[in-house]
Amino acid sequence: MPGDLEIFDNKIIILYILEKNSKPLTVEQIAKFCEDFDDITYFDICTYIQELKSNEYVEEIYTGSGDIAYVISASGLSTLQELLELIPGVNLHNIKKIISKNIVKAKTDFSIDNVVVPVKDDAFKVTCTIKEDKDEIVSITMYAANKDHARNITRNWNNNAEEIYDKLLEMMTKPTDDED
Repeated sequence: MPGDLEIFDNKIIILYILEKNSKPLTVEQIAKFCEDFDDITYFDICTYIQELKSNEYVEEIYTGSGDIAYVISASGLSTLQELLELIPGVNLHNIKKIISKNIVKAKTDFSIDNVVVPVKDDAFKVTCTIKEDKDEIVSITMYAANKDHARNITRNWNNNAEEIYDKLLEMMTKPTDDED
């Protein structure tokens, strides 16, 4: 059973993973990032996530595929920045190295794609998607008035899909004024 200091370090690692990743992560995805850490098990991660959530350091997000994913909250981010200073330099370097290696692995778990279909004369329908394994995370279809617009949409999607998805998710999940 992990000691208090180890639990503290592991929670910081989870916050750090969420902060460094550009999209919300499921518990399974967080566990993938932690594969190289000997002292963090899947069950520990589940417990840590719930504790971080109850302390409002992480927020729960429902993905398009119905999964629950997590993002770091503003409170979690400020706490992480303060606590990172307490981790010895060598340990922090090792954490960053492991997480960077696993971010590359995680990024290959999803694909960004687009399809351009002519609809009439110089108008096009552009469908942009992000897929994770076989699941479609997001699919956006837009109409482009001409070939240049279609080219710009596909280029911007290919270069900024994660950022666009993050902004879209943030806008679509925030409470509206008419909610009680």
